[in-house]
Amino acid sequence: MQDKIKKEIINELLPNEYSTEQSVIKNYCIDWRGDFEGSSDIILFPSSVAKISRIVKICNKKKIPIVPQGGNTSLVGGSVPRKNKGEIILNLSKLNRIRKINLIDYTITLESGCILENVKKELEYSKMVFPLSMGSKGSCQIGGNIATNAGGVNVIKYGSLRSNILGLEIITYDGEVVSELNDIKKNNTGLDLKQLFIGSEGILGIITAATMKIFNQPKERNVLWIALKDFKQTLNLFSLITKTFNDQITSFEIMNKKSISIIKETEIKFDIKKYEFFCLVEISNFQGIDNFYEYIVDRLKKINYSEIDMIISKSESENQQIWNIRESIPIEEKKYGYIIKHDISIPLEKMEEFIINTENQIKKFDNKAEVINFGHLGDNNLHYNVMIKDPNKVQQNKTEIRINEIIFNNVRKCKGSISAEHGIGQLRKKDLLKFKGGNEIKKMKLIKNAFDPNNIFNPGKIF
Repeated sequence: MQDKIKKEIINELLPNEYSTEQSVIKNYCIDWRGDFEGSSDIILFPSSVAKISRIVKICNKKKIPIVPQGGNTSLVGGSVPRKNKGEIILNLSKLNRIRKINLIDYTITLESGCILENVKKELEYSKMVFPLSMGSKGSCQIGGNIATNAGGVNVIKYGSLRSNILGLEIITYDGEVVSELNDIKKNNTGLDLKQLFIGSEGILGIITAATMKIFNQPKERNVLWIALKDFKQTLNLFSLITKTFNDQITSFEIMNKKSISIIKETEIKFDIKKYEFFCLVEISNFQGIDNFYEYIVDRLKKINYSEIDMIISKSESENQQIWNIRESIPIEEKKYGYIIKHDISIPLEKMEEFIINTENQIKKFDNKAEVINFGHLGDNNLHYNVMIKDPNKVQQNKTEIRINEIIFNNVRKCKGSISAEHGIGQLRKKDLLKFKGGNEIKKMKLIKNAFDPNNIFNPGKIF
């Protein structure tokens, strides 16, 4: 970047709102998994929408590419710059105000740089719930969540992130601030532009704020941990639980035996030797049953569940102990060598077929590979990860290519999706072409060009 342009951008900011020091910048140029590492001459930390607007105007005029960045928790290389492309990083962490909590309309208006966990804690004072919840809640930011249409563990009760967004404030390529922040649930006035920006991964503009739904905090919740002999029994349990508890179900998580075996320490003790799958079920506001345990056991008999290996929480601390098991899996994975990660979506009626066929094919190709799968059964989302032990980098790459082929072929056969909640970024660009028709990609590019004619917003991502 020319020093003249760099100076023009810097003049819009305070000294603590930018850095040109490579010792600082390099920490923001590598993705969470360490698979993508780019470069930049400058990183910006603007503290207001007005400053971002002026910066975007300069960059568009000079055709300087911008990489919008939140907590940089992307698993697909979507929030880091590419190498030697002259891209600047626009980090939104200082845009972190909660502008309004509306307890009458049950909404919250907040800026993109708000950390998810901080938002959830703030709402606890009002006994309200922010519907989004995921393992990265301590560092991920709202803008990044929206830009990737993040899922999380509570979709089964509260719906998708997309369904909980009422309005967005965005900055377009010309620096114009387009604000559609409102508290109303119904709005049928022309095209709903916010839907294009949800899941757009920063390629259309910069999301600076959002108005979203909030909900009453449950008066009580029970967390169940249930061991199951096979996936068929898991599906039967899901059907039984959903029919029994309906909208009182907050989460329904599944984990295979291998994903549990990597967790070395847990306060909850259970036997994993004779079971293949484990379920975490959270039920909210279920009242009127004197003996909840016996009630559940009686229902389990309907799915021929003869051996009961089940834990039901009796306190909030036990709730968290059980949840810690599920949330520990991605953390523990990182300690076990190289992992090929996939975030896929499979129809429930095809999921057993996918799990059995895919693992058999992987084991036939590489009998040392270990399959870890866990996810959100209620919304078809499976995190399907494969641990490989190839010491040779070249062989490792060949192994990854073949395993990806196996997984994607089976996803295609089951009419699933290669990305359920992580997005496309840099990692899945080539794969996207195999799952989207040429006409679909063509229309996406037309939309991109209409909103960003000079291609300054997060270039090189998605397509």
